[in-house]
Amino acid sequence: RLFGLSALAAVSAVMVASVSLNLHAVTVVDGDNRRIVLTLGADTDSILETAEVELEEGDEVISQVSARSGAIAINRAFDVQVTADGYTSVVRMTGGTVADALQKVGVTLDENDISSVLVSEEVSEGLNICVSRVEYGQYTTTESVPYETTVEYTDSLLQGITQIKQAGKTGVKTFTYQDTYVDGAKTGTELVGEELTEAPVTEIQLVGTKKPAPVSTIQREEVVLDASGLPTNYTAVYTGRATAYTNDRGLAGNWTASGLPAQVGVVAVNPNLIPYGSKLYLSL
Repeated sequence: RLFGLSALAAVSAVMVASVSLNLHAVTVVDGDNRRIVLTLGADTDSILETAEVELEEGDEVISQVSARSGAIAINRAFDVQVTADGYTSVVRMTGGTVADALQKVGVTLDENDISSVLVSEEVSEGLNICVSRVEYGQYTTTESVPYETTVEYTDSLLQGITQIKQAGKTGVKTFTYQDTYVDGAKTGTELVGEELTEAPVTEIQLVGTKKPAPVSTIQREEVVLDASGLPTNYTAVYTGRATAYTNDRGLAGNWTASGLPAQVGVVAVNPNLIPYGSKLYLSL
């Protein structure tokens, strides 16, 4: 009996020594809670069970357990809400950015789309991310551009006569507008461009400056003409070239050699051929 007790004591001593050698401490960190668990194994689940730590959906476990010591950290997951295309999804995350949350729920941002939170921002518990789909639509309108009118004066037309040298033509200006739609609803219109697509043509008017031929104020006598348009009663007929002259607005003298004033109806003659004071009928 004494031998049996001695043997049991020896075995117990060996077992205690063995347990003491293989027992190691693992630190479990769960948020602000920290506890040390003494364990013989390195199984993370059994250690957490011993530490009475319950995991929830999405929680992240970081385990570094060795044969002598170890540490287990729990990153608790939280809800992040994403609303896009008329649907709202809730995703469990332990960290990351808004871009990561969008990727998890399968939401892709196009070039013009807007996120209520910067995609580079870190997610946090209760964060609500709203995605707005932005589209643009363009259309054009036209307006007429009136033409200008210029005047050119010419002595090829009599005074009071006006002619169109170049007809005017109305031009065309094109305006480009852009509508903005957010989630299918129109939110604004902006003028993004204008172009003179057809230039107006200036109208050119010719205005006459030529004075009409002066009319003689000298008393005319009735002249009887024959069928050929020639006078029936005359003294002599002369045919030749005639040359006009002017008194240069009076600067060259206002009186002729015959004593008559220089005026319409008075002509210069060769007195050796046609005496001064003769009455003439001129036919071209």
